[in-house]
Amino acid sequence: MRITFLFLITLLLPLSLFSYEISFNKKFTKLVTPDVLSTYISINIENKSEEFITGHIEKFNKYIKNNNSVEKKDGKFTISPKYKYFKNTQEFIGYIGNLRYTIKSFDAKNINKFINDLIALENTFDRDNVKLRISNVSWITSTRLYDSSLDLLRIDSIKWIESYSKSLKSTLSKDCKIKKITINKSNHQFLKAVNKEAYSSKRVSDIAPVNSSQEIKIEPNFLLECK
Repeated sequence: MRITFLFLITLLLPLSLFSYEISFNKKFTKLVTPDVLSTYISINIENKSEEFITGHIEKFNKYIKNNNSVEKKDGKFTISPKYKYFKNTQEFIGYIGNLRYTIKSFDAKNINKFINDLIALENTFDRDNVKLRISNVSWITSTRLYDSSLDLLRIDSIKWIESYSKSLKSTLSKDCKIKKITINKSNHQFLKAVNKEAYSSKRVSDIAPVNSSQEIKIEPNFLLECK
């Protein structure tokens, strides 16, 4: 009988005495225009003389290092022997030298001029021995722009959940408090607009591809407690 009595008392209690939690995700997005133009350059030189290769590579390397209009990264020089194979035998025929750089710039005009001058330098050498390759021209979002966009998205999400939690009071007749906000780290998607054509041994007036917007997003998880 006592159990029945307690059960009836429970039924008579107002619903407002009960609390519960609400957990859900919501996506927030922001469109940004990639702000850095990036390309990869490679200079290949073949010759029987190792000194010939290193001497010519140094001329290209000196031009690249002394150019302050663009950012240079990942500079790497390698040289390796080259063989010709015939009837299961190998014959040494010379060396192959390779110089590689990643080139970046916030200004398309600077990177265009840099490449034009690099091609002009290539044209002063024997084309059979020296080959310049420029490829994968692309607009990317700088870390600075990406991080600042993420910060704005985080602020937007916090403002939104604060407003939403207050609006639930009139809808649910409960006070809903923010208990936890979890925002997972977002991956920086660099490449956006890409020009896959490779440029070599010709004058280039404008190598920059068409720039297009990139979507940056976060999808935080919100946990509310409503009483």
